[in-house]
Amino acid sequence: MALLIHGAEATNVFRLQGGDENSATFAVGWTLEQSPEFRRQLFGTIRGGRVDSGSLTITLQRHGKDGGFTDLEAFVEQDLHCIIEAKKGWGLPSVEQLQRYSPRLKESNAAYRAFISVSAAPLDYARRILPCEVNGFSIGHLSWTQLRRFAANAYAKTSKLDEKLWLRELIAHLGEYVAMDRVRDNRVFVVSLNASPVREDGTHTWIDVVEKDRCYYHPVRKGWPSQPPNYMGFRYRGGLQSVHHVDSFEIVEDVSKINCLWLGDSCDHFVYRLGPAMRPIIEMKTGKIFRNGRVWCDIDTLLSGAWATISEARSETQRRENAAREE
Repeated sequence: MALLIHGAEATNVFRLQGGDENSATFAVGWTLEQSPEFRRQLFGTIRGGRVDSGSLTITLQRHGKDGGFTDLEAFVEQDLHCIIEAKKGWGLPSVEQLQRYSPRLKESNAAYRAFISVSAAPLDYARRILPCEVNGFSIGHLSWTQLRRFAANAYAKTSKLDEKLWLRELIAHLGEYVAMDRVRDNRVFVVSLNASPVREDGTHTWIDVVEKDRCYYHPVRKGWPSQPPNYMGFRYRGGLQSVHHVDSFEIVEDVSKINCLWLGDSCDHFVYRLGPAMRPIIEMKTGKIFRNGRVWCDIDTLLSGAWATISEARSETQRRENAAREE
């Protein structure tokens, strides 16, 4: 039997609230109230030591004079006041958003006052994007993976069955928010390349970036993977030409500093170092995919020769995903 919410399986009680960041922060807030061990794990890390978690007050979606709703605020009288802003994926709160909420911290009499960002992004990336402080208040960052680890540690330490129940539900729920396991992911992100120069004043093409430089790069923004894929596939000249393992990646703003023949816009980019090319065993045409369409396909659907086009491989991948959800 499966319980579906808007077509998605509800694998835990918190999933009944949905799958956005509000659902995650509601789940975290509820579990903080239920689990002293989880409170100690989280706020001991934020505060850098012991916190009187018994006197902790958690508020969700608190409305203020600024007209906004904070995701989660934590108070310990005279000791701690944190505003936690959460994002799904690699998103981060804007400086403008934190500035808007800073009067709430100014009005507090807590000894430690700070903003905490939470998303799937790792700490080194968040540090590059976010300033160290806003209006005199420090900005920390935690990943959903860390929160899930705090819950797992709390689960191992507590002997209370009701506490373990809620921690287990939280661990399951946060699994939807953590960065995917790249090592075990066998999907390929397939993109279209063209033969036009990367730079208007050059002759180096996007095909050259892959074939000669053994690299690929794209902006870190909506419409592109929020975290690096394990495999990249490239289609041009009417069909799939190669699939490559992503051996390593880095996040850079000015890609021309890596290669003077490259050109990117003024935002952060994922830059991938690609492994050797793997070729389909038969000619694989593109099929019914928009000219610049980007698709996900299981690696075997591209390389086994069992599917004639990339669009067929995409359809088979989607069929498998739907069947897995229905099991």
